[in-house]
Amino acid sequence: MRLEPFQKGDRALYEALVFNEEAMRKNYGRTFTKAEAELLFSAMLEANAAGLFGFYKVIVPAADGETYIGMGALNPNDGAFEIEYMLLPRYWNRGYGTALVETLLSMAKASDLHRTVEAITDPDNTYSKRILQNAGFALVKRYTNEDGDPAELYRKEL
Repeated sequence: MRLEPFQKGDRALYEALVFNEEAMRKNYGRTFTKAEAELLFSAMLEANAAGLFGFYKVIVPAADGETYIGMGALNPNDGAFEIEYMLLPRYWNRGYGTALVETLLSMAKASDLHRTVEAITDPDNTYSKRILQNAGFALVKRYTNEDGDPAELYRKEL
């Protein structure tokens, strides 16, 4: 597995993920509007340009070379790192989510910036919750997000 920062020319890869109804339902409860997708992609590029962590394409070996399977993110947020991850549905249940979280945790450990890592998930996303729990994260809070949907905050000390 290799992580590469998203760049301007990666919009089609990003859109393949954020306009995928099944992936977005599991992660955000809905797909993004075109305007939301545009705004977030621009923000991702700005974060990546700052050079301090960011948003990454997830690339894995494939029979015909390599293939894009989703995205991962590691960003400072209120005294902790926040990790995010989302994979295209055809790559679910293959161990990629676990490997991605382990990679993001390794990146966080290599930094002296924060010693705490957090992740937010939908309470109904049992696969994501299992990945986080197996990686040593603990549920610290249940709440309602800005869209009015339930969410859970998981935390791990490095």
